[in-house]
Amino acid sequence: MKFYPINLNLKEKNVLIVGAGKVALRKFKRLLQTGAQIKIIAPEFNQEFLPYLNQESEKYIFLKRKFKDKDLVGQFLVFAATDNSELNQRIALLARGKNILVNIIDSAELSDFTVPAVVKRGELLLTAASGSNLPALSKNIRKKLESDFGMEYRLLLDIMSEKRQAIIENIDNSELRKLIFREIASADFLAKIRKIIVNYNPQILANSDYQSKNSEYQLVKKEIEKAITQLIERKKSHNEEL
Repeated sequence: MKFYPINLNLKEKNVLIVGAGKVALRKFKRLLQTGAQIKIIAPEFNQEFLPYLNQESEKYIFLKRKFKDKDLVGQFLVFAATDNSELNQRIALLARGKNILVNIIDSAELSDFTVPAVVKRGELLLTAASGSNLPALSKNIRKKLESDFGMEYRLLLDIMSEKRQAIIENIDNSELRKLIFREIASADFLAKIRKIIVNYNPQILANSDYQSKNSEYQLVKKEIEKAITQLIERKKSHNEEL
């Protein structure tokens, strides 16, 4: 089966998860990062849901009961994540009849989409999928991606989200701009960023959940911004000499 890769904006979209086992928990945790409005329905919940069950949130709602056909009304995405294959298949048919995208955890053939293994570094999103033929392979690839793509990528993209437009506005020469952007994105410059981080605090590289509001993060960010400014000035100076 050939899937079309796509990144969905789920902010404020209604997403239904039927089932509350370990797989459903993984889906739920990832969906929490998207800003979706999540509804989870199941007669019983995995104990790891308890921290969420015991607190109110505008992001999600839990219904401790069996699935009803009317639960599909108004949903944008549906995850059928129960341990009952017949129920999952029934949900798939009902959802498809209402033109709702559905993922069946135990059947890629019945699913409208699958969810790949993911590595996220700020705005950088890396995924790996094995067509549901060997999920363990996707998991191993994800681990390699986590090792190969560290916090330097997140820091660089955080900074460029602020600086890119200014660079475009301040450098009229389009070829020079392209050269600067290529240099900033190069392996050599990323290695330089990594060195800056290591010299400041190697622990930053190992913390994928590092908070951008952290004062230490901001200090490292300033050092990287300085390196970018120096790179730009060097390229501009070289271009003027030609």
